[in-house]
Amino acid sequence: MTTRIAFVFAIGVLVMGAAVLAMTPEAGQETGGAVTFHRDVLPILQKNCQSCHRPGQIGPMPLLSYKEARPWAKAIREAVVSRKMPPWFADPQYGHFTNDRSLKQTEIDTLAAWANSGAPEGDRKDSPLPVRWPEGGSNIQPDAVVE
Repeated sequence: MTTRIAFVFAIGVLVMGAAVLAMTPEAGQETGGAVTFHRDVLPILQKNCQSCHRPGQIGPMPLLSYKEARPWAKAIREAVVSRKMPPWFADPQYGHFTNDRSLKQTEIDTLAAWANSGAPEGDRKDSPLPVRWPEGGSNIQPDAVVE
């Protein structure tokens, strides 16, 4: 009877270990390497940060390229881990908003892993195409003007 219990216990430990490994892939492992700016970080910055962090906008520094983002790697890590950035003050209790730039936990983990590993650049060919931002900032026109 004790052999059967030990066998079941060993199988349970193996299954649980496999499940934990499957649920928590390290950032960059899916593509077989360390987290790099061009492959892993730039898409996150484009989607969630560059609307403010580009010339002429409210962000204090541009984050359009590796050269611009690299000096800020540790500050980026601290800002996203503490959820200070990107700022989002809408209460999720009232629903989902289409312009929500909040980061998913996997994105935060990717940015932190990049900073923790020395912020490697990676291969430029892995970069997504640059976002084409409107000249002179956003050109949003109001539906009506009340004077």
